[in-house]
Amino acid sequence: MNSLLTDVRDFITAHRMIVPGAPVVVAVSGGPDSLCLLHALAQLRDDLGLTLHIAHLDHMIRGAESAAEAMFVAELARAWGLPSTVEATDVPDLARAQRANLHAAARAARYSFLARVARSIGAQAVAVAHHAGDQAETVLLHLLRGAGPEGLSGMRPVADFGFWIDDFGLGELPNLKSKIANPKLIRPLLATPRESIERYCAENGLDPRHDPSNFDLSATRNRIRHDLLPRLIEYNPHIIAALGRTADICAEEHAFVLAALDQAWPQLARSRAGAIDVDGAAWHTLPIALQRAAIRRAHTQVLAGNATLGLEHVEQVRALIERGVGGRITLPGDITLTVGYSGAWTIGAAPTPAGPQLQSDALALPPAGRVSIGAGWAIEVIAVPPPVPRRAEAWEVYLDGAAIEGPLVARRRRLGDRLRPAGGRGSRRLQDLFVDARVPQALRDAWPVIATSAAIVWVAGLRAAASYLATPESQTIIKIRIVRVTDGRPTTDD
Repeated sequence: MNSLLTDVRDFITAHRMIVPGAPVVVAVSGGPDSLCLLHALAQLRDDLGLTLHIAHLDHMIRGAESAAEAMFVAELARAWGLPSTVEATDVPDLARAQRANLHAAARAARYSFLARVARSIGAQAVAVAHHAGDQAETVLLHLLRGAGPEGLSGMRPVADFGFWIDDFGLGELPNLKSKIANPKLIRPLLATPRESIERYCAENGLDPRHDPSNFDLSATRNRIRHDLLPRLIEYNPHIIAALGRTADICAEEHAFVLAALDQAWPQLARSRAGAIDVDGAAWHTLPIALQRAAIRRAHTQVLAGNATLGLEHVEQVRALIERGVGGRITLPGDITLTVGYSGAWTIGAAPTPAGPQLQSDALALPPAGRVSIGAGWAIEVIAVPPPVPRRAEAWEVYLDGAAIEGPLVARRRRLGDRLRPAGGRGSRRLQDLFVDARVPQALRDAWPVIATSAAIVWVAGLRAAASYLATPESQTIIKIRIVRVTDGRPTTDD
């Protein structure tokens, strides 16, 4: 058996790419790499129990030339007795309509087409012809842009359906009927050098087509292929293999980080509709590598799209969390991240307010009875006989009726508001009371403040003014409490 065939068969087996039975879609452009892949898989059909289906998409970027390549692939399929799907998509028009980069639009169209073909025939996998040289170029491209272990992992021999669909930004695909709904993406040639592929084509009389765009040096990848890599080979003749090993090592180490994050995640994060809340205490125990991975995971899970976080975004978030409560940043995908107390942070929709909120600037309180303040909350005013209870609950206060001059109102805080709290020395700003009690900033402006025209009596649920509190000597006692309301009835709220 040809040495390339042996290497490809062993690589497929080692990575468990294929099982006998369901077909494999082979992406064939007509170039040397894909032609070598198709021929090799065809030679290995009996050995591996393979059923092949050729897929080719004409991007309509190069006019008659790319149309001729599509015809070449269709004729090849007929000559080799293989089923095929050959289609055309006007990628330039698609790129204009989506205001997208032409290369990105072509890639999305190609992989969407491959996924659709694979699902329609019940394929177990889509095979593409990326080889060792492509892997080296990918690692260098990511290195030049600045990347960690995830980026330096390059391409993986096998990618699950959900991963490669997300990676290529394809979004939701039609729910096509198929025996196997989620085909893998496989790269049987990923460890094979380009020179071996070219030699295989020559030895087997294959006549590939050559895409001239692969020699366009305005593309960064092409400059890496034709300029940077040849220079690096002068320093290390085995640089392509070395970069492949680097990718494998980085992939293994990134997998370790993700496994460690899986262990920490249940104590770290809580998911809810449209958001993830991260616990501050658990966050501060994480090593920096896990903090970075947690930020990326939370962003990905909330966004469920193809906008990604660069390292600069991740580091901005880490710095924001370190600065403390009140930090806020908008991340790619128009997702907001806000920082709470003790390093806690939320990405996505803000949590439902966990405290009462006045829906109006001020509201007169009755001498007795209950009045709604909105959003499922109400204030009750109740006259109670002496003596004053020993202890008030969190959302209630007992006031000395004789000390209150004039009617009571529930109002929002105002600039310069101060309170002389019971058990304290001097007066304090309401802002300081809110900070001490760790009331979220979003709730402070509409927090109920019970007051007369002359002074603040009680900041609901927090502190009361010393001069208004009922004492054992009080003869007239007024109880004020904040309650949640369900179907018109107050509910206990601690």
